[in-house]
Amino acid sequence: MDNITSQPAHLRFAIAPGVSSSRLSALLALQRAQEPEVSIGFFEVAGDELLDGLREGRYDVGVSLQEASDPVIQTQPLWVESMAVAMPLRFPLLDQASLTIADLQNYPIFRLQAEACSSLDHRLLSLPSADPQKLQYVTSFEMMALWVSAGYGVGLSAQSRIKHAHGWGVSMRPLDDGPYEIVTHLHRPQGQANSVSVRFESRALHVAQAQGA
Repeated sequence: MDNITSQPAHLRFAIAPGVSSSRLSALLALQRAQEPEVSIGFFEVAGDELLDGLREGRYDVGVSLQEASDPVIQTQPLWVESMAVAMPLRFPLLDQASLTIADLQNYPIFRLQAEACSSLDHRLLSLPSADPQKLQYVTSFEMMALWVSAGYGVGLSAQSRIKHAHGWGVSMRPLDDGPYEIVTHLHRPQGQANSVSVRFESRALHVAQAQGA
């Protein structure tokens, strides 16, 4: 068994934009509860910078929405998020229990740039009357919620994010013509990792399994 005190009590943790905050917070809470003596250095970086940092030894572990195919980086999926529609609390489509992308074609659509979802983006671009001016990308979910709650259009984002924004004047409807999903991946250098990283990885998988049940 590893002797925790014999290992460097520090974890350099890189986080790319778009990762689900609710499940990530559950993972970090579990880490703190089980190993409070381990300090964590957080690095908010773009996906490519995260992978470069792992290759160069600047980070111990990272999470992103990217699936890496680099032989020097071990990557595994953690949790899956379904995409959904964010709408104002007063909106013509609120009487529908679920929606399709085609239902949204007459409205401005806001997309969180960090939540890359190829199947969703391809579907948006394939709309017969797609107007490039109607599809706008934002840099944060808060900005999307601002525009949506003010009635300027609809948003497309992870279901969990939209549900937490109800108090901001935003309602959620699932998409039933998908699946449109984003997957959070855990990355670490291939090969022998320090035991702090191994235990963190184990907790990440535990959170993923518990919340996927």
